[in-house]
Amino acid sequence: MNLLNKLTIFLLLTGMSFVSRPILGQIASAENNLYTLYPPLNLQGSAVECNSYLHWQKPQMPDGTTPAGLMGYYIYRDGMMVTYISGADYLSYYDYNMEYGTYFYAVTANYDLTTYGVPGQFEESPQAGPVTVSLNCDVLFPFNETWDAGTFTFQSWQFVPAQGNWAMNTTQGDPAPSAVFNGSPAIQNYEMMMKSISLPGEPWVCAGMYVEFDYKLTDITSGGTEKMNVEFFADNAWVSILELKNEGSTGWIHQKIDISTVSGKRFRIGFKASGLNSANIGNWAVDNIRVYPQCIGPVNTSHSQYENLVHLFWQQPPCDSVQAVAGYNVYRTDHTGNPPFTKVNSTLLPGFEFVDTLAFPTASGIYKYLISDVQKNWLDNTVICEAMSDTVLVSYAFGIPGIENSGIRISPQPANDKLVVKSNTPVESWELFSIVGEKAIGMSAGKQIEFNIPVTALPSGIYFLRIKNGSGSFLSKVTVFH
Repeated sequence: MNLLNKLTIFLLLTGMSFVSRPILGQIASAENNLYTLYPPLNLQGSAVECNSYLHWQKPQMPDGTTPAGLMGYYIYRDGMMVTYISGADYLSYYDYNMEYGTYFYAVTANYDLTTYGVPGQFEESPQAGPVTVSLNCDVLFPFNETWDAGTFTFQSWQFVPAQGNWAMNTTQGDPAPSAVFNGSPAIQNYEMMMKSISLPGEPWVCAGMYVEFDYKLTDITSGGTEKMNVEFFADNAWVSILELKNEGSTGWIHQKIDISTVSGKRFRIGFKASGLNSANIGNWAVDNIRVYPQCIGPVNTSHSQYENLVHLFWQQPPCDSVQAVAGYNVYRTDHTGNPPFTKVNSTLLPGFEFVDTLAFPTASGIYKYLISDVQKNWLDNTVICEAMSDTVLVSYAFGIPGIENSGIRISPQPANDKLVVKSNTPVESWELFSIVGEKAIGMSAGKQIEFNIPVTALPSGIYFLRIKNGSGSFLSKVTVFH
């Protein structure tokens, strides 16, 4: 619900709560004299961690004195009365354990009307407010719950409709403690959910989202009548992602579930125990809950090569609809193809290509590249992650130039059964290497200017063909596809 709609409903509800009251806080006594019920003054609200703090001043009459009959104050949140504070001198209120969101508060003064000639009657003043309080009390994200604190309150777990048989078990866990839903005391036709605090998924618009946890069932009467549903809440609805039934006791079982539909949204996770008779189970146990995003890297990486120049290409991740990617980095190994990867660009790249120069002299070998995207939080422009592409393999032979401008032509591309090689000068020998540098086939060409290379027996893939003729040695990438 947007803020405008929320405020409209709030004003309607608070207005309805005063419809029986005379206009402008005036009431009529038995003698038909009008009296004004003055509201609190200078209502202010602010956020203190995950709490709303309200404070105000006493109502005042025109002469600066406190009106007679003032008994206390009613506190309203979003049009609904949340509490009553007894006593004219209590001028502040903490609304504890709130969640992320924007709230509208109002306060009214409560009067005993005996002084005004209406004994035994009480009435509220018009409202002071509304005031707006915005709370941003997120938990740390990624979210981890191992129950080490031994309490549900440490990370503000909540229960719907009540905690019921949910409890902490300090002797059971993976390792202990763990959260359990006990079968005892027995309850029938039950449904009780343990749900997390609201989790801040909004920044992760270009990421997958996952939940992992361990569970264990101690079963008594197997029959599938008692269930544990794992769910997430987003877009004002709960969605079940896993349903477990009491079909026999289990050891600890690990689960990892993709919940990427919540990426870019605020959401919750919940564990809902339900069934016909809880006495059919000993307990459900839940431990090691983890909820985390996994950013998506660049896609469709490719490259071209000429001598020691490697031209890399890529595309932005398909989820980048709001330009979450701030730019790109390129990383490369040495000629062994083994980590570490070293960043080769000096500044963040705004585009989708980069030319890397392998410095002379450079050892021959297989170089591996990774291209990363650097993603920012669209809410505050801070960097939240760097996600890698698939590995790009580049074969380089020092001192052997590419086949361009060599007078050598190779066809077809891709090849199915054979490669046809034509050269302006006689070819002395040729060798075909796999993409990881292993020799596939090779032989003398007998100084022919045209010959065929059979590839029927080779697996489909990318290969490197090295040809030696009177002008030198040359390297070309070829593709075999069956």
